[in-house]
Amino acid sequence: MKHYYFEVERRHRESHVYICNEAGKKVGELLFNPRKNFDNENSFLFQYENGNSYFLGLRQRRFRDMNIAHYELYTDNEKFKFKERKIHNLMNFRVDGMIHNSNYSLTERVANTLEMVKDGVTIGRITEDEIVVNDHTLEIEESLFFMMYFMFKLYKREYVTLKKYLYKI
Repeated sequence: MKHYYFEVERRHRESHVYICNEAGKKVGELLFNPRKNFDNENSFLFQYENGNSYFLGLRQRRFRDMNIAHYELYTDNEKFKFKERKIHNLMNFRVDGMIHNSNYSLTERVANTLEMVKDGVTIGRITEDEIVVNDHTLEIEESLFFMMYFMFKLYKREYVTLKKYLYKI
């Protein structure tokens, strides 16, 4: 299992939110990245130290789907769609989607714990102070998981203290 945590770094008037591994090495940075057709406050970019980047955004809601949130994950050349499950989302956070023919589900389990399930197998868990993922998770899975934590907090209507430190592109 790989263990990560959020780290806030402040320099001058800028502040940055990094994901660090258990050795303290920065894995990547979370950024605000407002884009057209996405909610300005809920559009994120995760940049790995190796230069790969992934965007996750909450689509602007229309009247006909006010109760169901739609998310889109972008890589350099691919787009993946995720959405809340009807009825399931009334009591607990649950978002389903597909990446490369594998089914993914991000679900609230125990109080304030977000789990990521791939084809029926749990591959990660995020709590307030710890991120744990399987050793064999892909970059795209990890980045989706890191950014979906903020969508989970939005659903719960809980304030995320880290969010105020995200750097806007």
